[in-house]
Amino acid sequence: MSCVFVPVNSCDRDSCGISSARCVALHRNFYCLCQYGFYYSNKDCHKGKMFPGFITLNVPYSDRVQVVDSMEYEQVFVNVTEFFESAFKESDFGQTVIVKIEALTEGRSSLTTGIMNVTVINLFKENSTETNETVYSAIIPAINSTNYVSEYRVATFCAAFNCDAQTTDCVESTFPECVCKDSFSKTEWDVRSCSDCSNCSANANKFCEKENGIPTCKCMPNFLMESDTCVPCPVGYAGVDCNNNRELILIIVGTVFGAIILALAIAVTVVSVRAKTKQDPEKKRLIKSGYSNPSASDERQTTMFPRVKTTSGHANPGYQPNNPYAMHSPDRGRFSERDDDLYGISREPEGFRLQNRY
Repeated sequence: MSCVFVPVNSCDRDSCGISSARCVALHRNFYCLCQYGFYYSNKDCHKGKMFPGFITLNVPYSDRVQVVDSMEYEQVFVNVTEFFESAFKESDFGQTVIVKIEALTEGRSSLTTGIMNVTVINLFKENSTETNETVYSAIIPAINSTNYVSEYRVATFCAAFNCDAQTTDCVESTFPECVCKDSFSKTEWDVRSCSDCSNCSANANKFCEKENGIPTCKCMPNFLMESDTCVPCPVGYAGVDCNNNRELILIIVGTVFGAIILALAIAVTVVSVRAKTKQDPEKKRLIKSGYSNPSASDERQTTMFPRVKTTSGHANPGYQPNNPYAMHSPDRGRFSERDDDLYGISREPEGFRLQNRY
């Protein structure tokens, strides 16, 4: 039996000897696991003859069985290992390796009464004469003698090799090859999966990122995927997948405020021009009354001062002027001339003196 019962966390550098086997810690025990196609025996890994298959267990499925160091996984590991050791006790059997544990899918054959499906690889010595038929014939009697296992089915090597179904296609062989699907590529450490993106170059503004464990080729920030090509974001957008529209908001706000400021400037200009050209109502009334601007060359221009109308040059001899000072009074001869008109100023050596004009 390959499982060793030892205290918890017992795996160390010498747990599996000097071989290439890997120590796998269980809940209370550990076992040594060699690479695919090899089995562990006598502190070393040996190349073996493989017979992959599925078994159905009559036990409830629990998510805890996916945790290798859980008590539920250890119980399944011990029971399955003991079952196959009992079935192959008369052969050159080497080791049973549990590849995968999963819940039994609906729609299975009515012969299956269990609810847990386990993928295993049974390894024998490399020169063993065992075949799929002899292995199956040895397992059926063991199933009939226990209530733990309800069914055994032969599996393909690809099913046991466990290529990543999302990123690879398995090529069936004793040593299967996991070939990358389109748009995926392998790295140096990839064997059963493809963790890199093909045709995802920085020169094309792309980078590779994993989403739910699947490598995905994405556009760099400020670029958007269109027809498998990364193109620059539209004006106003930025960030991953051009989801950031902050720049667009700033452009819109700036445009609106610019329009408002321009409208205010135009309104102020119009009001200012109208205020300069608008005339006072009183001024308009005086203009209509006949006032002229003496500083203007055109006599028709108006001013705040009235013109004085005279009879000078008037063609009508009977016209009477409006100016009373210009009219001839009938009593004008009755009055003597002013004193200023009777006297004049004469110049003499002693000075000036007044003298009678007449």
